[in-house]
Amino acid sequence: MASPSWLDELPRLSGSLVHVREVALSDAPVLYELLSEPRVTQHLSGPPASFQAFQGFVRWAHRQRSAGNGVTFGIVPTGLRSAVGIVQVRALEPTWIVAEWGFALGVAFWGTGVFSEAAELVARFAFDHLNVQRLEARVVTSNGRASGALNKMGASAEVTLARSFKRPDGTYSEQLLWSLRAEDWRQRGLFDVGRFSPDAAKRRIAAVVSDVQQLLRDRSARATNDDSPEYPFLLTRNVDHS
Repeated sequence: MASPSWLDELPRLSGSLVHVREVALSDAPVLYELLSEPRVTQHLSGPPASFQAFQGFVRWAHRQRSAGNGVTFGIVPTGLRSAVGIVQVRALEPTWIVAEWGFALGVAFWGTGVFSEAAELVARFAFDHLNVQRLEARVVTSNGRASGALNKMGASAEVTLARSFKRPDGTYSEQLLWSLRAEDWRQRGLFDVGRFSPDAAKRRIAAVVSDVQQLLRDRSARATNDDSPEYPFLLTRNVDHS
């Protein structure tokens, strides 16, 4: 039996506001700049501490994909080339029937519709091509934005996980375990774009892109092809880097 094509390379998935494609080494400086903001890191577990470490994360993510253990998509809004966020999906058992996903997005793009569309694109890929039947997400209980987005997608909050998330300052927080089943997602239908004007959303994104484009160009120029060591990074779980 032939191996799935995604083991060699992830496809580009396109929507009206954004496309997602495999995270690349050239994304590392921009991702470091946008995802190191405190409002983002408070919801992440051990994010890479430099753009070189982000390159190590990209190398690790590529190896995880080729081994069939997980995939990491970069979120690229219309008008940009660099990813401004990531969506990570990893298998929780060998058949991929149950998988876990996590998200991170630069603050400038919150509330623009970018996250919702990217999440829908990746969910469809997971259910249709990875054989996933149940997607789990761990969300810090204080992250109401992420929980609200998952709820709109049809996910259910199943249990509270006490002291399951270690913050950058060493303290621990609880998380909600959300589940999204393939059958529920399909019955609910595609993302209800009627809740907002697509044209208005595109205008908001264009404004954000205009505001951050010079910053992104400056950071993109810092990309290198050095041999940074791999940096394992799971968005919502602690990883030992010792």
